[in-house]
Amino acid sequence: MISFIGDYFNMLAIPIMVNRLTGSAMMVGLSVMVSAVPALILGPIAGVFVDRWDRRRVMIVSDVLRALLVLCLLTVRSADQVWVLYVIGFLVSCTSQFFFPARGAVLPLIVTDSEDWLAANGLMQIIQTVGLLLGPAMAGFAIGLWGEQVAFIANAIGYLASAIAVFTMQVPRTTPGTAKGAYVLKDVLQDLREGLVYLFTHRSTVGVLVCMTVAMLGVGAINVIWVPYLQRTFGIGAEGLGIVDAAQGAGMLVGGLLLGVIATRIPKSVLSGVGLLLIGVLFALMGFSPLFSMIIVESFVVGLAIVPVESALATIMQISVPDLKRGRVGSSMSAINTFGSLLSMAFASFFGEQIGLNNVYLVIGAFIFLSGILGFWLLQETPAASPGALQPSPD
Repeated sequence: MISFIGDYFNMLAIPIMVNRLTGSAMMVGLSVMVSAVPALILGPIAGVFVDRWDRRRVMIVSDVLRALLVLCLLTVRSADQVWVLYVIGFLVSCTSQFFFPARGAVLPLIVTDSEDWLAANGLMQIIQTVGLLLGPAMAGFAIGLWGEQVAFIANAIGYLASAIAVFTMQVPRTTPGTAKGAYVLKDVLQDLREGLVYLFTHRSTVGVLVCMTVAMLGVGAINVIWVPYLQRTFGIGAEGLGIVDAAQGAGMLVGGLLLGVIATRIPKSVLSGVGLLLIGVLFALMGFSPLFSMIIVESFVVGLAIVPVESALATIMQISVPDLKRGRVGSSMSAINTFGSLLSMAFASFFGEQIGLNNVYLVIGAFIFLSGILGFWLLQETPAASPGALQPSPD
C-alpha cells in the first residue's frame, strides 16, 4: 500500500515538473511513452529470469534499485536536465518489469489454497485502489507545499518500505536456479520460446490474452481523451477531474469488498464476461451523457466492475500456468497488452479530434464490449497440465 501511494506521488510529480520546466505538452506525453517502452522490449525477457531466480530476492533487489533511481531525480533543476527524468523513468520501468511478474508468481505460492486466489487478487486490487484514493490527494497537497522533490523522496521511501515488507515474507523457492552453469543467451531464448508457446497454445491463456488485448485496444484511448473531453464538454477544472477519479476509486473499493462475497458463487469466466460487457456499455454512454453527475455515477459503476474483472482474469492465469512458467507467460502477455494500449493511444491522439471525442468513447465501449462477448466464448478455467514446479528448496 505504501509503495502504491509513493508511485502516485511520482506519477503526478513528473508531468508537473516537465510541464513547468519545458511548457511543452509533447514533452509531457513523451515522459509517459518512455516509461511504457520497457514493457514491450524487456518484459518478456525479464519474465524468463523471474522464473529462474529466487522471486523474493528479485522483488527486494528491484525495490532497492527503484528507490535509488528515484532519488536521482532530486538532481533535476532546469530545462536542460529534463533528459534525466526520461532516463530515470525508463530505468525504473525496466526494473519494474522484474518486480511485477515476480509478485504475480509469488501470490499462488503464499496463498496455498487455489480456492482463495480470486479473493487474494481482489485484495491486491483493493490495496491498489487505496493507493489511488490517497496517493493523488496527498501528492497534490505535498507538491503544492514543498515542490516536486518531496514526491521523489516519498516514492523512494515507498519502495524501501516494500523491500522491508517482502524481506519479512517466507516464500517457498520453486525456481530451479542456474546450477547447470552460466545462463547463456541460448537458454534465455529457449525459455522465452517455451513461455510464448504456452501462452499461444493453452486454451485458457489464449482466452485471457484475446480478451485483454481487445479490451486494451479501447482502454488505452481513455488516457488520452478523458481530460480534454470532460473539460470541453462540462467545463470542469482539476476539482471535477478529481471527483471522477475518486468516484471510480470508490467503486473499485466497493467492488473489491463485494468480490469476497461472490468469489465462490460465480464462475470466473462469467464474472469477467459480464464485467467487461458492463464496462463497455458504460464507456459508450459516457460519450453521450448530458450531465456531469451522470459521468460520476458511470465512473463509480465502472470502478465497481473493474476489480472483479481484473481479479478473475488474473486468477484464471494463475490456475492455468505452471509455477515455473508464470513469470515469462505473464510478462509476455503484459507486453502484448501494452502494445494494444499504445495503438489505442496513438489512434485517439491522431484521430480523436477528427471523429469527435464523444465518438472515441463509443469506439472504446465497442472494443471493451467485444472483449466481454469473446470472454463468454473463450475463457475457461483449465488447470495447468502439470505442476511445472520443482519441490520447494530452502533459500
